[in-house]
Amino acid sequence: MIFYDDKGNPVVYLMEDGEHLYFFDGTPAAYLFEDAVYAFDGRQCGWMERGWIRDMEGRCVMFADQPLFEGPFRPSRKEPPARLAPKARPHRRARRQKGAKTAYKAAWSSLSPAEFFGAGRG
Repeated sequence: MIFYDDKGNPVVYLMEDGEHLYFFDGTPAAYLFEDAVYAFDGRQCGWMERGWIRDMEGRCVMFADQPLFEGPFRPSRKEPPARLAPKARPHRRARRQKGAKTAYKAAWSSLSPAEFFGAGRG
């Protein structure tokens, strides 16, 4: 499953294990725990549910090929680049407590994917 930003650019893909998100250059981006997206430093970045990755405020950061829930306008998807070999994942630090979900909003987040993953990149 590939996730695209608000301009239709492919950003990350979900590995076949259904748990780890990777950038196309092979860098690990984050991992999933239940419906939460976590950086490897233990910080919760947001939520993944029904084909959307959302920030902690419930706004959309990325969308999958076929999201199952309405959200903001989705642009045309651009062709994803070739996937480079996955690099080793960093050690996972203890997860911080999962935040409370806020109501989902049909709006794009002000966070770019890079800001969303933040310290999760590498």
